[in-house]
Amino acid sequence: MNLDEVCERVSADDAGKHDNLVPIREVSMQHGRIYWPGADDDGFGFALSPWAMGQACTKLGMPAAYFGRCPKELQDAQWNHWRGLPEELRKKAGGDGGQQWTVRAKGATVRGVLSARYEKLDNRQLLSALLPALEGMNYPVKLFDLTNESLHLRLIDPRMSRLVLPGDPLIVAIHIANSEVGLRAVTIDACLFRQVCSNGMVRKIAGWSMLKQRHNHVATAQFVPLLQDAIAQARLVAAAFIEQMILSTKTIVPDPARAIEVLADAWKLSKQTAEYIRFGLYGESHQDTLYGLVNAVTSAAQKLPVESRFELETLASVLIDTTSESRADQALRSRILTPKGGSFA
Repeated sequence: MNLDEVCERVSADDAGKHDNLVPIREVSMQHGRIYWPGADDDGFGFALSPWAMGQACTKLGMPAAYFGRCPKELQDAQWNHWRGLPEELRKKAGGDGGQQWTVRAKGATVRGVLSARYEKLDNRQLLSALLPALEGMNYPVKLFDLTNESLHLRLIDPRMSRLVLPGDPLIVAIHIANSEVGLRAVTIDACLFRQVCSNGMVRKIAGWSMLKQRHNHVATAQFVPLLQDAIAQARLVAAAFIEQMILSTKTIVPDPARAIEVLADAWKLSKQTAEYIRFGLYGESHQDTLYGLVNAVTSAAQKLPVESRFELETLASVLIDTTSESRADQALRSRILTPKGGSFA
């Protein structure tokens, strides 16, 4: 896949999308579908996606998990009660207040319920700004994931690669992500791509992306230069991180099985994800090194939904980062690299 094909997919995904700015008090629910004056010509109303339902419940001050388990008639009653309350009472219940919603829909399904202050920076707009920011350079696409909630795009720079081990090159990459429905901000992150297995690792600086643009106060004229600066920074950060990856090939992990247990506990991983890591470690030729352990983690990440994958790939970089000033990161590395019964066990 190339960037032109990505643009085509994103353009096709726009079909049927529409936005509505509506007063909260006018948004009623009947038989689990929502209505507001003039919303649709057929009078069938709109279904709520799981994400949109969670957002709406949060804004109204209702527990989303409880609401989702209720029968339709009880959902109707609760919705119509809470949306009719004064703003100050919704705030007391934990809602975020406001008198209007930006309702983002596709066809007959609401995909996002956002505040009236929300400013659109859609996937199509992001790509339109990204293309000139890349200055016409050829960046092959190594990850493209487009869902109702988010976009993730990973591009590699084949000119910036280095052998970490014989036959095992790492390539500098950039990772771009966005959400049209409030799941995440626009982010640009440094990334490394391992060619032999398509593993990826996301590198943040002190927990921060190279660019994090929230969906408010978006200045379109300034966005392309911001992207250009973030991409340039991401490439440099990723290239520098290869040095630490090389160091990790010489860093012994005394007890890899115990290390996986430590990570599963520290990162609150599911049993299935921990099992994916164990399985991935069996396939690594350097099973007793930090490099082998990290690649087992990033291999496991590929089996997860994209948001969980991104999170796990980011966590993996913490194990490599010898420059981190975070005490938690330092303590985790010590637990992994110190034999059981040692001073840090």
